[in-house]
Amino acid sequence: MRIFVGLGVLVVLLLAILLVLPFLVDLNQYQDRYKPLIEEAFNRKVVLQDVRLTIWPRLGVRVAGVTVQEDPAFGAGPFVSFTSLDVGVKLLPLLSRRVEVEEVTLRDPLIAVIKDRKGEMNLSTIGVRASAASSPGQSAANPLQVLALLAVDRFAITGGAITYRDESTPEPMEYRVNDLELLLKSVHLGETPTLHLAATLQPYNIPVRLDGSGGPLVDMFDLKQFTFDLGLGKIAMGLKGSLVGGNLTATLTAPVINSADLPMALPLTKPVLIKDFHATVKAHYPLPPGGSAEQLVDIHDLGFAVAMGQSLLTVQGYGTGGRLTIMVSAPSISTADLPTELSLKKPIEMQALQLSVELKGQDLRVNNLSLQLFGGTIKAIGGVTAGSLAPPFNGKVTVAGLQLGPALDALGPSQISASGTAGFELAVSGRGFSMSDLTKALEATGHINVSQGKIEGVNLIQEAVARLNVPGLRLDNLKATVFSTAETDLAIKDGIVNIQRLLMDSHDFQATGGGTVGFDQSLNLKLALNLSPSLSQQIAGALPATRLAFAGGRLNVPVTITGTTQAPSYGVDLHVLTGRVQGQVKEQLKGAINDLLSGSSKPQDLKQKGQDFLKGLLGR
Repeated sequence: MRIFVGLGVLVVLLLAILLVLPFLVDLNQYQDRYKPLIEEAFNRKVVLQDVRLTIWPRLGVRVAGVTVQEDPAFGAGPFVSFTSLDVGVKLLPLLSRRVEVEEVTLRDPLIAVIKDRKGEMNLSTIGVRASAASSPGQSAANPLQVLALLAVDRFAITGGAITYRDESTPEPMEYRVNDLELLLKSVHLGETPTLHLAATLQPYNIPVRLDGSGGPLVDMFDLKQFTFDLGLGKIAMGLKGSLVGGNLTATLTAPVINSADLPMALPLTKPVLIKDFHATVKAHYPLPPGGSAEQLVDIHDLGFAVAMGQSLLTVQGYGTGGRLTIMVSAPSISTADLPTELSLKKPIEMQALQLSVELKGQDLRVNNLSLQLFGGTIKAIGGVTAGSLAPPFNGKVTVAGLQLGPALDALGPSQISASGTAGFELAVSGRGFSMSDLTKALEATGHINVSQGKIEGVNLIQEAVARLNVPGLRLDNLKATVFSTAETDLAIKDGIVNIQRLLMDSHDFQATGGGTVGFDQSLNLKLALNLSPSLSQQIAGALPATRLAFAGGRLNVPVTITGTTQAPSYGVDLHVLTGRVQGQVKEQLKGAINDLLSGSSKPQDLKQKGQDFLKGLLGR
């Protein structure tokens, strides 16, 4: 009986010792030994409130109230802080004087990542002095090696948050990862750890998760294979690959990505679906100093489909040396399926779309764009450089066989419409895409031609004859100008379209001239209508004086068009017309005087010529 009582007393004493042991053993006395090592590793000041031995729920050490101060160059707040760090060890290996970590738990960590106005990050100064003090042939251990050597069964982070603040932009941006949960299991050399990561991305309030495994772990930073499931809100993706010998190969896949589920708001009126996304990335790790990620990462087998209503685009691409090439094709696209509002009277159908684009840094180059639209073919090349509110651009557009009638009809109602087969070449350059930017900076030169055309709503012959007040002349009541060909050169600058060397050929006239059309729809055109011989004779029969303006048996009528494109105003430049008549009269008088002075004509002959001239002028 005494033996059992003694054993009981011994157990009680042992339990009592275990309970008071954390209070008897003061680990804080060792701070002066290990805290300088931590400060040197971080290149930061470190504050530890308390270090205590723990017995329950497992034997280990608890470090409470840890704060790693920020580099003074980036601010005065903490860089990292957490409530506590619990390290639990296995009991049986301790009896053999071996320390085996069973579990590491980090509670409520707060990490502040800052990018300053110069583009430098506070992470870049971690361990700088420690690295400088190391020998040239010595390299710092990477995190995976540390975890592998730590040989922990379970590593967990609970209730953490990471803040990223970018002060290099005109308006500083801040993102935050809240409710951070991380769980790593089986972190041992030769084993394949499993990973669970969950968090909430702010300010978008998007849940993020990552689940999978990678390994087996070796003493080098190598993963023979890794497989992860990624979740970004409602978007599910898969990531597979390997990291061996400093070479990373990863394939990202996603069956469906809905634009409505993206963490940023897009200016779309309806959702767009990305289907069957896949991309393989190859890169070297770690990145050499001074090298940019986009120059050292190669993208292979990029492909996906873009579904917009009934329209489907196929996208393929690849990237190397920092240059990304993307090719887009589609048999047919309807503007009714586009996720943007267009001011069109009715949908437009584009066919046989082919697009090839190169992107390097902020430079985007369209190497080829071709499609069929309104019965014609459109081809274009060009480029734009992003990075400013008014990005510079340039390009060249060629159009052949375009049917003007359906094109203008789709654009919306107008007082004047036109039909015919059009083609043009246009070289453009400028900055910005708003109307104010285009008005100030757009410059272009080109040539336009239209065949078998008709301008509905205006008959130039009727407008000209009406301004001449020709009595008794009856013309076709057709309210349209019909022509066989029309062409002109044009130049655009300062918000004005300069029409140069305009030539229009019709059954009833030939027109030449030019003028300006403003971006504000203002018109200032001057045309010379060279009427057909039959029509010229009809007008001369009613207004004999117009015969004096004939040239080559045709009447040339100077017409002006002013006002706006929505409300044009037509007129005849009578000063030019009467000037021609006066010129003819002067020529007749000059010839008569010369004949009289030279003696080649008698006064009575000149009198008869004058009478004949006046009869012709007055129509008698």
